[in-house]
Amino acid sequence: MPMFNSKSKSRRRFTSDRLFNLIGQQHSIDQFRSLSTNETEQTTDQFKDIDIRSLWCLLSQMIRERLLKHEPCLLPEVGAFVLVDSSSTDNANNLTKEPFFVLDTTFARRHRLSRIKKPNLSSALSLSLQANGKSTYIEPNTTLSSFNMQTLDYQLLQNQSGLTREQLMTAISQLFSMIDQEIHPHHYCDLEFPQLGFFRISFGLATFEFNDSFISEFKLTLDQTNSNNK
Repeated sequence: MPMFNSKSKSRRRFTSDRLFNLIGQQHSIDQFRSLSTNETEQTTDQFKDIDIRSLWCLLSQMIRERLLKHEPCLLPEVGAFVLVDSSSTDNANNLTKEPFFVLDTTFARRHRLSRIKKPNLSSALSLSLQANGKSTYIEPNTTLSSFNMQTLDYQLLQNQSGLTREQLMTAISQLFSMIDQEIHPHHYCDLEFPQLGFFRISFGLATFEFNDSFISEFKLTLDQTNSNNK
């Protein structure tokens, strides 16, 4: 019985490998349908040169580098990586910064997910509004997409991946659409963002666990910033 439970739980877990396999299967189905409807060879070969795994790594690296520059990053319809105030381990009265992933309200509701809430999260998100001189008051149900926050750098990803603009936009759309589609059926999620951390869902709670190595590097950037401000 324990072996059965373990196998069943593993089958329901949504991992990065599972994500890439599902997209590969979808590409095969699309190519078969294109051939059966006598569409052009260019259409059937549209995705053959796209390495989804490599693109995912480039996307993760882009988010990582942006956070190390203390810049937020919005993932369309999923959530955002932001910086929030945090008490220093050495002195509770000494505030510092820490990276945090906030799940989009609409995404959370659609999949009935709970989120870890930060009391100062609104302050972190309102920074983008302050830059435009707008009110920094944030309604409780405000979606992340309404903020003037930089999203993915598509031009950078296009240059690094060697894909055409159409290929890149289609591939990224499929990545996040597949995540949105498969989150609920799998119950458990363990998506790795290489060199950054893991997006995890367990028992309805969505969290992002940053790698220790990334946290250590992030703290070094804080020390450097504090040193430059003295």
